Amino acid sequence: MHRIFKYNDKTFNSSDGTIVCGIVNVTPDSFSDGGRWFSTEKAVAHAMELIDQGAGMLDIGGESTRPGSTPVDLQEEINRIVPVIRELKKLTDVPLSIDTWKAPVAKATIEAGADIINDITGFLGDPDMAKVVGNSKAGAILMFNPAISRPDHPGSKIFPSFGGEGVFSQEEIERMNALPIQESMCYYLRRCIKVAHEGGVEDERIMLDPGIGFGLTKRENLILIKDLHVLRDMGYCTLVGVSRKRFIVNILEGAGFNMDPETEEGHENRDLGSAALTAISTMLGADVIRVHTILHHRMHSEIGNAVRFAEAMEDTHLKQYGAKKSNQ
Repeated sequence: MHRIFKYNDKTFNSSDGTIVCGIVNVTPDSFSDGGRWFSTEKAVAHAMELIDQGAGMLDIGGESTRPGSTPVDLQEEINRIVPVIRELKKLTDVPLSIDTWKAPVAKATIEAGADIINDITGFLGDPDMAKVVGNSKAGAILMFNPAISRPDHPGSKIFPSFGGEGVFSQEEIERMNALPIQESMCYYLRRCIKVAHEGGVEDERIMLDPGIGFGLTKRENLILIKDLHVLRDMGYCTLVGVSRKRFIVNILEGAGFNMDPETEEGHENRDLGSAALTAISTMLGADVIRVHTILHHRMHSEIGNAVRFAEAMEDTHLKQYGAKKSNQ
């Protein structure tokens, strides 16, 4: 089944293959790049480098959501992101997604030219978010966030507050906790979609994200990737973000690989391990893959797309390595 996603009068079709989305963190405390792009000039330069390497979309964030991070003042978050949007709009037509769950930030960034709002609470953290997006033509990415659906889980307590208190009753929280993780995700996202509709956001402007790495166990992360069809069967385009997630590091450390980010080998191994999941996620039908680096992920996504759309490939015989050209 082909799905479409609309944003600012533009349309993405799932039959076009997976898009690699580059991450631009305009923060001093990102878990991954530790403030390397914490200025408008550096962020814009990094964004253009990602585009040159093949990014078909950018996701720009002004507040770290890593475990233990410090919340950012609304105006500070706006001040970090808006200048980057304005500069990039002069340089590229690549769609710009904004990683925020706060309605005032979303409003300011949409007015500055943002195409998509990527809300890690799925519109459940800020009660005004759905209406802000609904009153625009921007698209929305709604993420399953276990830190909201099961706030007392050990994996949830390490994250900062994302709002959403009281969205689910205690009975609903207990019900979601008792469900298999795939069903819990669907229950949560159905609520997100309902809130989006009430705010005026149509189905065609909605994309879904399984929330890989947000308060999930290693097993749960892997199950949600393996069973990505469950998310796709909800009828929306899908985004998957696996880049440099801790469970990937855990798996490869257990297999004896150097995953120390302080070493060049360990840093590269984190991206290579992440890229393996990019290939798998692409093959399983993810429409957008959110990543920190482009080259390895784009290469793996190309292979994943080839497998995903194998039936549409040309049925040609390939030349052997070293075969000499015929003079005839």
